[in-house]
Amino acid sequence: MILFCGGTPAMQRTLRLRSLVPGAVNRAYEVRVTASGKVSNAARIATTLGGDALALTFLGGDPGRFVSDALAKNGVCCEPVWVEEAPTRTCVTLVPDEGPVTELVEEAPRVPEGAARELEESVAARLPDASALCLIGTMPPGVPEDIYARLVCEARERGVPILLDAQKDLLTRALRERPFLAKPNLDEAASALGLSRTDDPLRDAGEAARALLSAGAVWALVTVGERGAVLAGPEGRLWRIRPPRIEAVNPIGSGDALAAGLLLSMTRGATVPEAAAYGTACAAANALTLTAGVVHPDDVKRLLPQVRIEELRR
Repeated sequence: MILFCGGTPAMQRTLRLRSLVPGAVNRAYEVRVTASGKVSNAARIATTLGGDALALTFLGGDPGRFVSDALAKNGVCCEPVWVEEAPTRTCVTLVPDEGPVTELVEEAPRVPEGAARELEESVAARLPDASALCLIGTMPPGVPEDIYARLVCEARERGVPILLDAQKDLLTRALRERPFLAKPNLDEAASALGLSRTDDPLRDAGEAARALLSAGAVWALVTVGERGAVLAGPEGRLWRIRPPRIEAVNPIGSGDALAAGLLLSMTRGATVPEAAAYGTACAAANALTLTAGVVHPDDVKRLLPQVRIEELRR
């Protein structure tokens, strides 16, 4: 079982529009309402691809009940900590027929200290049955910044591999406990580690990946959107992961798809570079769908041979 732990799920409204004009009335011709947020997306994708996944998160209010019901309808197992006084957030994605996708993100409300402890204890209780642990996304106010660090430490002591997809203090504190793989995007890694940037994003991603290893990660994968990612492993080896060329519909959730696919592939015996390639195919498949955190297995199978892995010179 792969455990997916994150603190900010969402009820997602995805609106399709002919065009998006700032300052004008924009009418949607299609609306879909789904369970989303990084933890929901990743757990659903792992489940869709035949994995045994469990989402552990906070839910509250009517939006939380919607998320719980929607995940159940998708066959996703979820064990939430219910916090009625902190209703699950609602986010909106605007997808025009032409032009970039726009994401409107509602911040998650504060949760009480007792709820944070309950989530941590719930994850710890499930670790003996876990094949991997994914710590993904942000945490709401009220959750200690070292929660991921403590979970990394406990999982590592039990021999459970950890994928860490976080930012800011959640990332830097957890890195000190030596997670198996850290997977921030370039902006998140540079901001958390105080790295300078150049006009070459892939070079910057390589430097960021090496910095993540120095900070404690055993492996590091730094993503750079449609350019792909740079993977760094033991002894400083670097690989560039080139994604397939696609016409994206909605790229939101592709990072979550990458995390889910990578961990699922690893639990099935793939090497880390092979698993990163599979995750990249999942990310591309997600971008082909209208709603975030959705992949079609046939798309993943079709796109995987188009992913290229190239080892880079040091």
